Amino acid sequence: MRAFSRHTRTRLLGSVVTVTSLALVVPAAAVGTAHANPASSRVKVTGTASCDRFEDASPTTVTITPKGKTAKSDDLPGEDSTETYAITFTGIPKSKGLPANAKVTCTDSDGDTFTYGKSFTITRPPAANTEVQTLNLK
Repeated sequence: MRAFSRHTRTRLLGSVVTVTSLALVVPAAAVGTAHANPASSRVKVTGTASCDRFEDASPTTVTITPKGKTAKSDDLPGEDSTETYAITFTGIPKSKGLPANAKVTCTDSDGDTFTYGKSFTITRPPAANTEVQTLNLK
């Protein structure tokens, strides 16, 4: 066995303690970020927007305006009469949710635009592993 000086033994022992500490901390951090936070106020509202009610029209924009908050929009391809959208909001209250208005803008082949809307409440889904609320607009 090799004989190390007192200074070398102290440095080696310090290195072993540091590596062991990191080995214990890193897995704990990874586990903590792998699960959805049930206390999260973030909700993704997603669904389909349809312009079937208007002749030869396609949805081009979905805009959702929560009460007291800034409106957010999703620009859609406008290629089909029904398109999929997704808009994420933060700061959604846990108990009551947040009243909101959704507006769909449709454009026809002549470039004419039509809109329709729907009132709903953005709510936090009850399951802890999801943050998605589905709202299909027709």
